[in-house]
Amino acid sequence: MTEHKLLKYLSKPFEFPTGKRKLTPVVISDSKGLYLQRATTSNFETQIKWWCAKSRTSAQGLSWLTQNLDQKIQHLHNISAYVWLGTCDLTQYNKGVISLKTESDEAINSLLSNLNKIVELFQRYPESKITFIEIPVYSIYEWNKSRNHTDPNQFLAQDEKLLEQVLRVNDKIRELNTTLNSRAPNINADLKRSNLKSSKNQHKRIRDQYNWTLHKDGVHPKRNLSRVWLRKFSTQIKADCW
Repeated sequence: MTEHKLLKYLSKPFEFPTGKRKLTPVVISDSKGLYLQRATTSNFETQIKWWCAKSRTSAQGLSWLTQNLDQKIQHLHNISAYVWLGTCDLTQYNKGVISLKTESDEAINSLLSNLNKIVELFQRYPESKITFIEIPVYSIYEWNKSRNHTDPNQFLAQDEKLLEQVLRVNDKIRELNTTLNSRAPNINADLKRSNLKSSKNQHKRIRDQYNWTLHKDGVHPKRNLSRVWLRKFSTQIKADCW
């Protein structure tokens, strides 16, 4: 998409739900969730609870839920949880620079194991619902470039490997949602370049398929993309919670 198409999407009115809310919507995420939280404007959006923390990995999310979920559900009653983790599992951060954590499947397997443990945790609360949100594609190259790295081009190969890992994890997340009878918004569709079919460039690199200008820094969404993603979350929340 482009900024123009994001604004066109946002220009369409959102139909607010009627009737009594059945579940309390909760987003469990890292800093991505904080960007969406800051984009809230309507009374409907303010009903979403945000259990987010910067740089949170899936292991940290699992640990936090293990320690806090019972108390939270006692307070809120039944919830519809949207687990949006994984970005911080595949890369590592050191002195402002991010890099690929590993080229092996170790990080992927650990992440998927943690997501399955979160499913097991929610089985104690059968009246609540859980949905996993796919990892948005993100870029090591774009992040390091935004931090004025002296040679960001050295990270292009890592970028391709990272994107391969993200797409593989997202395949598994879709499978997991199918087993849970859950539906999730397709957020990566908004990052896809709209001229793929007509372009003479065959887009041999995965990263060429995406419009990185919609990101603030290769990782976090700019304002309009945050608003579009929040609208997509809201549409699914309306279906799940009312």
